[in-house]
Amino acid sequence: MNKALVIGEDTRSFLSVIRSLGKMGVLVDVVCYDRTSPSLASKYINRAWYFNYQSSLANDWLASVVELINSQHYDLVFPCDERAIFPLFKAQERIDSKCRLALPNKEVRDSLFDKHLTKQVAIQCGVRIAKGEMHNIEDHTYASLSSLYSPHFVIKPTESFNEDRLSSRNKVAIIASEKDFNDYLNQSDIEAQQFLIEEYFAGTGEGISLFACDGQVQYMFAHTRVNEPRSGGGSSYRKAIPLDPAMANACVAICHATRYDGVGMFEFKKNYYTGEWILVEVNARFWGSLPLAIHAGIDFPRYYAQYLLGDYEHQLTPSSEYNLNAYARSFSNDMYDIRAEMQYLAVREGLTAGICTLIKRLTTYYRLLANETIDSYDSTDKQPFIAEFKQLANATLIDKLASKLPIKRNPERMNELMRVMYLLEGKGRLVFVCYGNIMRSPLAGVFSKMFIQNTSLVFDVASYGFHQNTNRRSPEACKHAARALGLDLSTHRSQLLLQKELTDNDIVFIFDQHNKAKLDKFYHAKNVFNLAEFIPKGLGKYRAIDDPYGHGEESVKQCYLLIVEALKAIFERYLSLK
Repeated sequence: MNKALVIGEDTRSFLSVIRSLGKMGVLVDVVCYDRTSPSLASKYINRAWYFNYQSSLANDWLASVVELINSQHYDLVFPCDERAIFPLFKAQERIDSKCRLALPNKEVRDSLFDKHLTKQVAIQCGVRIAKGEMHNIEDHTYASLSSLYSPHFVIKPTESFNEDRLSSRNKVAIIASEKDFNDYLNQSDIEAQQFLIEEYFAGTGEGISLFACDGQVQYMFAHTRVNEPRSGGGSSYRKAIPLDPAMANACVAICHATRYDGVGMFEFKKNYYTGEWILVEVNARFWGSLPLAIHAGIDFPRYYAQYLLGDYEHQLTPSSEYNLNAYARSFSNDMYDIRAEMQYLAVREGLTAGICTLIKRLTTYYRLLANETIDSYDSTDKQPFIAEFKQLANATLIDKLASKLPIKRNPERMNELMRVMYLLEGKGRLVFVCYGNIMRSPLAGVFSKMFIQNTSLVFDVASYGFHQNTNRRSPEACKHAARALGLDLSTHRSQLLLQKELTDNDIVFIFDQHNKAKLDKFYHAKNVFNLAEFIPKGLGKYRAIDDPYGHGEESVKQCYLLIVEALKAIFERYLSLK
């Protein structure tokens, strides 16, 4: 039996590849970035590993994956996005030569993963593109860019992921006003970076997915977006359409020019009023609408696997026979998009308009009775959809209802913490984790160290954050508030929490549900407690000790009061039991 390793996390391309290979009879293992991914419930997964760029450094991630590939003797490795493609491309010589890597060929890697270079290839092939150039946007204003293009333009990072920062995705932004432009500047890392700025092209998103062997296209599939998110990005709802001959010829030309070897999706925009279209970009990897193509009858992962295993019969002309009535939607993304659209219209056109849109969008689910599928659903593998549904329900209904209910204290949590502290004293650490490790967790750390030094307790103490930028100082407001409590944050520098720093002897304290969600997604941590659960009754009941970042000095003082009093309650209770 052949063995494959699939790397990713989502319920679209990642899960689709898992299922296609599993149905072929391939034994499928995975490296999943997200420990909470619904895809992990698939019956086709034999074993899972959880290496990711939040809990490990890039070099450590790659070393772990290469060691895994070589030790497990995989026949196939399928990376589903750039986070795995980029490092594996560089590490090919370190991987067992018997293993077939589903990686793009060098010509494709060198040209089609960069949006600006993709435009150059398109121009050489006579393919239509939007007007655009590279710019340092920090040197521009909205007015200057509007004069070069139009009041409506698009800002594109050249690559979806930077090779030196694979932990975060670069996002395309549609700019329609000066406010949009200023918001983008405030929310993005733009210093000393060039961006591709393009004139906005009004149209509907269409895509042509394909599989090619050494520049020869084998299979093609076309889809359109049924609903377009106002903010841009991937569509949650798509349908199959006939191939546009001119677009198909554009794909064939680019594949020939780059000796395209593998799978990909060519993204277009088409104006249905004028008939004009442009090439937007090329996703030279597995793509988000892959479940629709498989549902319609073209199983791209299967063909690619057969090709890599040497069990594929080449075709002289591309095949494009598929179900033109097929629809597919990403369930959670569609629900969020429906809600966002309803809220947008309710604010701008009134509640009636919002409700009418909600009803109209929900009625499209009748297609599930005929030619539609949900990305995470498969009649032979239902658990991923069930897991996705539960996550959505928890995020949108259960958590909101819980937030409205009175806060109830659970005395057993203090007892549980006391038991863990008793078992781990002398060999364990108290580890405090917040988002940035510059405000809450450092204060908790220095207070705990001071308290422990003045008692007979034997615990090491450390503090970390989830923020990727390290070695940052605490804000002045935090230093002032700490000094008022007799504590010193002047020498503190932030640290990133890495999995290798955690052991089962650590007692991890977080401050809110966002911290808990990060831990659940990216880390293994055995003993986790929310510090807010231990705030003394006299100070009120809290679900979280909120991040005071950006809320002023009084907010910092209140935050620090809650942290100190919660820790005092814990330590005094523990000392009383010794």
